[in-house]
Amino acid sequence: SLKAAFEQTLRKANQLVSSWNGRLYFVYLPSGKTLTDDEQHPWRQFSLNTATDLGIPIIDIENEMFPPHPNPLSLFPFRNSGAHYNAKGYRLVAEAIAERLRADGVLQ
Repeated sequence: SLKAAFEQTLRKANQLVSSWNGRLYFVYLPSGKTLTDDEQHPWRQFSLNTATDLGIPIIDIENEMFPPHPNPLSLFPFRNSGAHYNAKGYRLVAEAIAERLRADGVLQ
């Protein structure tokens, strides 16, 4: 099943990164559609739960970046609900990831 394959892939990736004393992070990036619909993506909770169960730290961009942003759709091209961010959106994603890595002592 897709769920079993996803879990196996995350498990193997985590083992590989751990084998060189690295630390794998799971970054959840929502699409613009998630922000315009009242429903969450059907795989969101499963993905987050799987990462948690495997001990993989999560950077949930949906919760980190979008709630405080006054106009989330402005972070997508043409203010649409696509899957890709615009330059400003990707910059904010990178900043959120860097902030977490600094908080965890991974980055200076």
